[in-house]
Amino acid sequence: MVNIGILGSGAVLKWHILGIESNPNVCVRALSSRNEETGGSAAARLGAKYYKSYKEMFENEELDGIINLMPNHLHFESCMYAIDAGMKHILCEKPLGNDLDRTKELVKKAGEKGTQLQVAYMKRFNPGFKKAKEAVGKIGEIQFVSFTTVESGAAGKISQRDSSSPWKTDPVLSGGGNLTHVGSHDIDLLRYLFGDIAAVSCKLRSDETGLPEFYVNGRLRMKSGVDADLRIGRVDVPDLGADWGLFKGGWNEMLEIVGDKGYIRVANPSWEGLGAVKVTSWFEGEPGPAVDHYDSALQWAGEISNFAGGIENGRLSPDATDAAGALKVDYTVRRMRESDSKNGETVILSDTML
Repeated sequence: MVNIGILGSGAVLKWHILGIESNPNVCVRALSSRNEETGGSAAARLGAKYYKSYKEMFENEELDGIINLMPNHLHFESCMYAIDAGMKHILCEKPLGNDLDRTKELVKKAGEKGTQLQVAYMKRFNPGFKKAKEAVGKIGEIQFVSFTTVESGAAGKISQRDSSSPWKTDPVLSGGGNLTHVGSHDIDLLRYLFGDIAAVSCKLRSDETGLPEFYVNGRLRMKSGVDADLRIGRVDVPDLGADWGLFKGGWNEMLEIVGDKGYIRVANPSWEGLGAVKVTSWFEGEPGPAVDHYDSALQWAGEISNFAGGIENGRLSPDATDAAGALKVDYTVRRMRESDSKNGETVILSDTML
């Protein structure tokens, strides 16, 4: 049995609970949150002890690992404290920090202390995107890649996903808007599929000056030579889901990869894992496109299973996003913002910066 503690009781906790409850070998021993109402309720559901302070939790509990679900601006401080407290296994929500230099400091300390620091990029464990990973090896020479996410929501309005976590709409506390919230997941998945990134160009748009960006129009040049278009935006029509069908909450996410020997398209109706993910694929020699559906909620079970496996095996699996990989994602986000400040000029990523 793997005994873990949880830091934070915000909106994303319910999805991690879904993954935890799908893994009978994982036991939540303790949960810390400054919000006594949500934290106490979640602890009761999990049969865990509630603490108002994570420092008190570390003093009183012996844990195999922790899941850090605190707001973005608190990730650095809480992870640093956990490492100093002797924690050897941490699964932290992205990003590791809102300041790249401090994030480098955290990654360095984790390495020096022998802490396995994994970042919770759950798309890697979505069964639809796992099919895309399998397809890359047999699709031939890649012709183009497109990753598009469109959310339903009126301009200037806080989305229902942010209403329970108001810090997300503060660019100082969150680290940015959709390039940070959505784009970092997409960048991590593109790195998982095609390897490291060599250069980026990007344009961003916000509703008003000072508000986080809602629109992202970017291109990533991978070191492998693959070009990937990344588009994130919003449409003022309620409840649009995959393939523009009705879906409560509205979320249309689509990854397309075209090669000279095949094609795959992954349409995922919701980052939360609600509904089925639709995979359309064709490979050379097949009579026509095949259409399959998978339970996208399995991404949460897969993420927790992967983290627990890393604790039991004493090493992260190749499917996990380690701290160094997460740092590269954060660096890519920063360079994309720099490109936007230069009117979309192509910006080269330098390995020496990390």
